[in-house]
Amino acid sequence: MGFIVLHAPAGENACCLRLFCPALREMDVFDVEDLGGTMLIAARTVASEAPCPECGLLSTRVHSRYRRTVWDLATGGRPVKIELEVRRFFCGDPSCGREIFAEQIDGLTQRHARRSNALRALLTSIAIALAGRAGARMACLVGVPVSRSTLLRILRALPDPEIGQVTVLGVDDFAKKRGNSYGTVLVDMDTHRPIDLLDGRTATDLATWLKDHPGVQVICRDRAGSYADGAREGAPEGAPEATQVADRFHLWQNLATALEKTIRAHRSCLQEVPEHDTTIRDDIGSESEPVERPKTLDSYGNERPMVARTHERYAQVQALRAKSLSLNAISRELGLAFRTVRK
Repeated sequence: MGFIVLHAPAGENACCLRLFCPALREMDVFDVEDLGGTMLIAARTVASEAPCPECGLLSTRVHSRYRRTVWDLATGGRPVKIELEVRRFFCGDPSCGREIFAEQIDGLTQRHARRSNALRALLTSIAIALAGRAGARMACLVGVPVSRSTLLRILRALPDPEIGQVTVLGVDDFAKKRGNSYGTVLVDMDTHRPIDLLDGRTATDLATWLKDHPGVQVICRDRAGSYADGAREGAPEGAPEATQVADRFHLWQNLATALEKTIRAHRSCLQEVPEHDTTIRDDIGSESEPVERPKTLDSYGNERPMVARTHERYAQVQALRAKSLSLNAISRELGLAFRTVRK
């Protein structure tokens, strides 16, 4: 059986629900029921008129009534389910394209929405911070059980942020499917944040973007010729005085590639250390005998178990082989595979 808790001296307007659910202050709450794991609130609108969402004209002509369900922020760690009795109105403007419309409650409902504005804002914040599975786990902890797919849909429905004015633009390609399909990522180098993705990596793609976003002064790109052509094609309108520079990563990459090619080309010029020269010279020019390091130790002097075990097995096999034992006999004696003993 439903119940409502009221403060007797203050009357019905001091209902505790209206304190915890501000969106219900302008509504008639006539039933609250505890369903165990969920709180059910039944309410109906009391306003005598509603504005048309198309033309904004207030209407008092009621067409019909229906019930809709809206989920709100959790209370006491339990989800809150609100059953609303809302009305459909006739629009009084003959020129309006919407003849019938449903009323909406400010701060609580939107068209076709099954969650309140406050709950949707909470889930949006969780989706932005944690996205899929991690966001779903966090939502369950705050009393709003949703799936990871729901959070991802909320995240994808968000509008793209405004690009604004970009003075230093970073341009690089990325692989959608390596060796088959590529795109272009554009980065605002002042904030180091991606601002746009292009479907291809051709000169036309970059030139079109520069024409649509004028004001770029510096283009920091890789060494691809298509991006250079795109910057020049988009220069008359998009970037009239843009300076093209190579980014740090590709400079280091090109330097490493050139160095590797040079070393490979002059590999024959390197001289091997003579085997008879067993002495080494320290920084001050004095000669000292080389230090022999056991093969079972690494460069830090720590024991290498696998290497030590291999050396031990090799010594055992050689000792049994010196006693004229066959490979099969050695295999049975040491519990090793025949191929291991033969190797």
